[in-house]
Amino acid sequence: MNPGIRDGQPMPVLKKRLFHILLFLIPVLALCSLEACLRVFHYGGDTSLFVSTPDEASPYYGINRDVGKRYFALTSFTPSPRKDLFLKNKPAGGFRVFVLGESTVAGFPYGNNVTFPRILNRRLFDLFPERRIEVVNTGMTAISSYAILDFMDEILSQKPDALLIYAGHNEFYGALGAASVETLGRNGWVVRSYLKLRRLKIFILMRNIVGLVQKAVSRKTQSTGYTDPMETEMSRIADNRPIPLHGKMYKAGKRQFKDNLRRLLSRAREAGIPVYISDLVSNLRDQAPFISQASDTLPAAADVFRKAGDLEREGSFEAARKAYLRAKDLDCLRFRAAEEFNAIIREAADEFGAAFVPMKSVFESASPKGLIGNSLMHEHLHPNIDGYFLMADAFFNAMRDGHLIAADWQGRSPKPSSYYRTHWGFTAFDSVHAALNILHLKGGWPFREAGPNTALDRFRPVSKEDSVAAGILRTGGYTLEQGHIALGEAFRKAGQAEKAFREYEALVYTVPHLDLFYEPALKILMDDGRYDRALRFLEEGSRFNESAFIWKWIGQLRLALGDTEGGISACEKARRFSPLDAQLLYNLARAYYHTSRIREGDALANQLRNMRQDRGMLAELESVRNRVQGAP
Repeated sequence: MNPGIRDGQPMPVLKKRLFHILLFLIPVLALCSLEACLRVFHYGGDTSLFVSTPDEASPYYGINRDVGKRYFALTSFTPSPRKDLFLKNKPAGGFRVFVLGESTVAGFPYGNNVTFPRILNRRLFDLFPERRIEVVNTGMTAISSYAILDFMDEILSQKPDALLIYAGHNEFYGALGAASVETLGRNGWVVRSYLKLRRLKIFILMRNIVGLVQKAVSRKTQSTGYTDPMETEMSRIADNRPIPLHGKMYKAGKRQFKDNLRRLLSRAREAGIPVYISDLVSNLRDQAPFISQASDTLPAAADVFRKAGDLEREGSFEAARKAYLRAKDLDCLRFRAAEEFNAIIREAADEFGAAFVPMKSVFESASPKGLIGNSLMHEHLHPNIDGYFLMADAFFNAMRDGHLIAADWQGRSPKPSSYYRTHWGFTAFDSVHAALNILHLKGGWPFREAGPNTALDRFRPVSKEDSVAAGILRTGGYTLEQGHIALGEAFRKAGQAEKAFREYEALVYTVPHLDLFYEPALKILMDDGRYDRALRFLEEGSRFNESAFIWKWIGQLRLALGDTEGGISACEKARRFSPLDAQLLYNLARAYYHTSRIREGDALANQLRNMRQDRGMLAELESVRNRVQGAP
């Protein structure tokens, strides 16, 4: 017994306070220790938006392939972002644009070589060859404005010079949307708090435990044990229930979009970043409403859609356009944004000083009779390749009108959009793969009410491209990029050099910043003796990828084609990246000797000698030196 305290005597105030503090600190310290342990063991992985790509030594950041895990916990579906890279260190005079949005920005159903940000990037590069212009695509399938807003801190930290936004179709069924399988309810404060808490590893652990329990309960309560392995992304993320126009759920989705968009634009304005934001397009003429329900105050969507068709056949095209828009708005399955969402976009652009891009008007002008349909769209809302080039054109024109990048756009001579459409890294294989993506999509809900999706099983390949594309989508065992490689090799072995080159060219357009696909494409051209074309191919690539490989081959080709000074300049650029490349030093020394720059040639020859290079190489350089100097 403590002699200083009698039995029954109250604990001194100081000790009592210390006891309560300790009582509070023990669980706090336990949680901090658990958080530290989870971080040490990288629990939950890295879900940062940007990561060093393809490895830690790379000068590039890329979009993290796992970033979608932030938003998808209850489904087996996690979308992958596009393979866009940008320099970790923004160069002096560089101009960096980030594009924010959903599956349309991601370029569905095509690969990374056919997205409107990629098309826009090449057009801007051609117009401003003196600038290092980066257009970075952060678009992902099935995300909502919550995810886009969640990206903003990380995007702003990368010093953007402009933001382009095309978003709004996913406010109901996209991740965290009002009617998504991955929803957290309709309270925006709750969702935004969840996204902030998700940065804690303990929170991720708790979320994963809850997710496992929910999945287990869901499996037990399913009426059938059958799971469709070919289930589409749409059916995985959407809570299949009607959302009538102006109903509570509809108003929640509209309120969510408006609030998140205003927050996003406010952040950009505070940071002084120009924003170009587009209204939304969808297939009006050739996509009937998915769910049609009449009410006391609203007609059935199907009835209005039929009336629109009657008006079109009568030649009343403007009245038909308005009726098609009305039918789309009345569709109770909200995969296509209602026109009120376009009004929200326009109002927010005006309020926050963002540049408005009238995409709907652009598509209407390019559509027969002004009715947007299958001429530019694949299904309900994703553009075909002509539509994606049109989107790039719309943003290009808006940036020109806003004098973004430079004030002297009028003094330059841009190539028309049609030029890029016919000179693009895109093959028949890309078309087939996209068509099968759409076939698969339309083989399931909501295009087909019930039953397993057998669309790909029923497809019968005719060409090599058909077989490879079908194999990719049926098995998921390899990628679109690997399909291009397989076809390129097959065409090369068959002696079809041009077709082989085109497959690798499509891959260069997919990932233009790395040497990976330039090398096999170049080999095909070199083996075929097409040196001029090889040089043009590499010089275009050098605008995206300034590597030792690119500049070395530009230098060698210029030397071989008689442009000695140009060859020396390119080889010196390669030398900065790879100062110990013996073949490069040899070619450069020869070029210096041929131009009577003996001192520079001798310096390189001595470097090769110190590197203990092949004596034959050194003897050849000595012979060239003697011939130039007229020595016997």
